[in-house]
Formats: sequence, C-alpha cells, structure tokens
Amino acid sequence: MIDLYTNILPNVGKGPRDKTAFLAMAKSLVDQGVTAAVAAPLYEGEGADSSSISTYIAAANESLQHSFIPLTILPGQKAIIHNHLVQAYEQNAVITINQTTKYMLLQLSTEYTISATEQIFYQLQLKGIVPIVSEPERNAVFLEKPDHLYELVRKGAIVQLSAGSLTGQNGRKEKKAALSFINNGLAHVIASGVCGDTYEQYALPKAYDMLSKQFGTQTLYKFMENADYVVEGRAIFKEQPERIKKGKILGIF
Repeated sequence: MIDLYTNILPNVGKGPRDKTAFLAMAKSLVDQGVTAAVAAPLYEGEGADSSSISTYIAAANESLQHSFIPLTILPGQKAIIHNHLVQAYEQNAVITINQTTKYMLLQLSTEYTISATEQIFYQLQLKGIVPIVSEPERNAVFLEKPDHLYELVRKGAIVQLSAGSLTGQNGRKEKKAALSFINNGLAHVIASGVCGDTYEQYALPKAYDMLSKQFGTQTLYKFMENADYVVEGRAIFKEQPERIKKGKILGIF
C-alpha cells in the first residue's frame, strides 16, 4: 500500500520531532500495510527545495534500512498555489511526486479565484504536469460550488481525498462530500496527510475499507492502483466526471 501524502520527514514541517519519533511512526505505518510513503512537506513559496528534500529523504531511508523497517520514503511536496508556481517548478524549488515530472500535489489558496487557479493549472499542464487537487472535500469553495471541482477535473486535474474524510475523522460534511465526489467521478486517489502528531490515528486502511464497502472491490482496486501509477508517473484510471446536483453535498447523500 502506497500513501501519496504524508508528513513523515523528521524535523521537516509537520513531521516527527526527532529520529526516534520518526522510526516509531514508520513502524506504525508498516504495521498497517504501508510499503511506501511520499514525504510531501508544504511549500508556500519558500521552504525546503528539491535538493534539501532529497538529502532528508536519503537520510530517512538510511535510518529505516539500519533499523530493518521495510518502508521506502519517496520525494514530493504539497504546494499552495501562487502566481510564481510554474517558475518555482522550473527552478527546482518545488517538485513533483517521486520526481517523475508528472504529478504535482496542490492546495488551493484563498487568495486566488477559480479562474486564476485554472490558469495556473493550464500553465503547469503545458509543462507536462498533471495537477492533483488535494483534499477538496475540506475546502468550502468546493462544498458550496462543486461545479468548480468538476471543471478542474474536466480540464485534466485529478483529485486526492483525505483518508480521514472517508472515515469521518474530518467531520460529517467532509465525509458526505468525499462520498459524493467519488460517486460522480470527481476523485481518483486517497492519501492520509498523516503527520508526527496524528499517526496513531492512521486512517488510510480504514478509508480503503470504507471505499470497498460503499462502492465495491473494483473501485477499491482502481484507487489503490492509481496510487501506484502516480508514483510511477503513469496515466491513472479516470471515470467520466459528472456534475453534482445542487444541494447534493450538504444535503443527504
């Protein structure tokens, strides 16, 4: 099992506070079936660049090997959208998942309109990047106007849901939105977003179990395989997206 979004690097962002906590977190994830985790510290226009992230990841993987913990840490970042994002990518200040130059994990900024966001997505796509909208079910913009998410997906973006939303840990409306997005072909991968303070409530296995019960094993396999494909830089499986009927999210699913 691959987790596409974690904060697992020690002393980086929301990661564990030290090496001991890092190894405890890594062992906990392995015990729940995780074989690889993408370390995706938040990039807000500044912070650790690709070279320093590579150094942190190399050290983390070396610690795991010495401790005989069968987990591989892969490089990544979660970038908050801003006007200079494309330039930051060109300068290697922000990186794609596993540095395959294919998928970039992105968080919408409250400072940008959807039209401005679409333009930045388009500029990234011209560079061969597939934008991944991270956790839209936790964003009021998409809860109130899910058509915005539909348009982003229709134009080539893919969507990552939070495992905690499917399990209900993030709230009732977030769970309803996550289920609705899946039901309408507006979600493609699930990741935990786990950090040093939350790994004891790790939700990804439970989220996959919920996905299987709600939508069947075929959907479960598609989501799990999509995580593999993202890491490998391959095209994922996507259903034809559908618009969500007005009131469907905040009403009864």
